[in-house]
Amino acid sequence: MESKDFFKENGYYISRELFSKDEVAEIREHFMEMRKEGPKPGDMGGDAAKGDKDPLNLFPRFINMHKWDKKTDRWRSDPRLTKTAADLVSDQVKLCQTMLYFKPPGARGQGLHQDNQYIRQFPIIAAWIALDRCDASNGQMVVVPGSNKLGILQTEKAAPERSFTGGQTKMPEGANEVGLEMEEGDVLFFGGFTIHGSYPNETKDRFRRAFIVHYFAENTETLKEDPLTSMSGVKPEKP
Repeated sequence: MESKDFFKENGYYISRELFSKDEVAEIREHFMEMRKEGPKPGDMGGDAAKGDKDPLNLFPRFINMHKWDKKTDRWRSDPRLTKTAADLVSDQVKLCQTMLYFKPPGARGQGLHQDNQYIRQFPIIAAWIALDRCDASNGQMVVVPGSNKLGILQTEKAAPERSFTGGQTKMPEGANEVGLEMEEGDVLFFGGFTIHGSYPNETKDRFRRAFIVHYFAENTETLKEDPLTSMSGVKPEKP
């Protein structure tokens, strides 16, 4: 009940040590080996014009790996994730998408945003599994506690030198950003209206990898399409 109350008030909740170090190592090594295999469906890198000089081109993001990777399909339905997610949204959950962010040394972050600015069904909830220690140096997750109560907000362009995506949330007055230190195996759960994102990985030798599953609540509503509150209405700038 304490976790549910915290989630309702703040829009996020961290379940510490939900996965063991051995489990994390298996997930991390599996995706590192998969990345070596070459391009996969839906890969998203950095600035194509910079080639290998942009770390995100060397380690592009995976998406919807469960469609072609059996281990991802098993991990995304782990009851530790699905049960916690269901408890927090007070409903059963079903899969929305899976993702893997590598965030290698020197990589840009992602402008602070709400997931419902991309995905127009709600409620949704993300389970963000830390595969490395996450701190300010390597681009930890940043959240705005209580932003889950603000509804869907307007979008704006993000600074291309700091964000690999083109848009971000237009921050509400008085917004308080909080960086979340996490250890490998910790899982961050957050809702679709919760403002979150990250800043660049400033280290020279540390990744900040994360395996992410987004779930729909069993009963969802659809947000009205609005270019002011949708990332589809943001025209990205080149870094």
